[in-house]
Amino acid sequence: MIGTVPDSGGNVQIRPAKIGALLIVLGALVVLVLDLHTAWQTPSHLRRTISEYGLGAQQWVFSIGVVLLAFGSVLTLASALRYRLTRPASAASICLTLWTVGLVAVVAVPKQDWSNNASLSLGGSIHRLGAAVAFVSIPVAVFAFSRPWIRDGVWAARARITLGLSMLSVVTLLPIAYALAVGATGSRPWYRVVTLGYVERVLVVAEVIALISLTLWVRAAERRSLASAESQELRTSQPV
Repeated sequence: MIGTVPDSGGNVQIRPAKIGALLIVLGALVVLVLDLHTAWQTPSHLRRTISEYGLGAQQWVFSIGVVLLAFGSVLTLASALRYRLTRPASAASICLTLWTVGLVAVVAVPKQDWSNNASLSLGGSIHRLGAAVAFVSIPVAVFAFSRPWIRDGVWAARARITLGLSMLSVVTLLPIAYALAVGATGSRPWYRVVTLGYVERVLVVAEVIALISLTLWVRAAERRSLASAESQELRTSQPV
């Protein structure tokens, strides 16, 4: 089975970091293929937000992709805690949890259909808040996760790459921050200051790449830990 391997005693070991990495990559691919397929048929759809899929016939495909991302993120965090790459009360853990909660909210409460209701509903507010929390939390989580390890003898290279990707995802947030600032100081709605669909897709791609870098790092820590345990077991089983 994927994510399991027998140890030297024949017992099956579950590898949650490997499963988490596979789920995150698979979830990202599901949403990417859905978006590419839709854009091929209707290029103008790229001007709309990604969560617009929650209102159409492809809702189930979109939901599957996002749920896979959420479950993969949970397994990645659990593994990172297990291998002491971060602490339960750290900013990285808290923000990665918020990212997951935000993803679940986006799926559980679909985007408001403005064609049927011109005023923002409670469900629309929850969806918007969940999306905002997810978008903001994951760059902070990846940055906070990477920062303490940039001078580590084992993980410095992975930490610096992941840190750089987290900073790139922060940069992709700037157009939305600019739009919010313009909307708050003028009469033009913030969501009309930029083409939100284009900006959101660049942001999501940057954030998911940073997340994948993080989960591959956790996966490497899992492999290292299992290899060390197997080596120790082999030494103790040798006759004196």
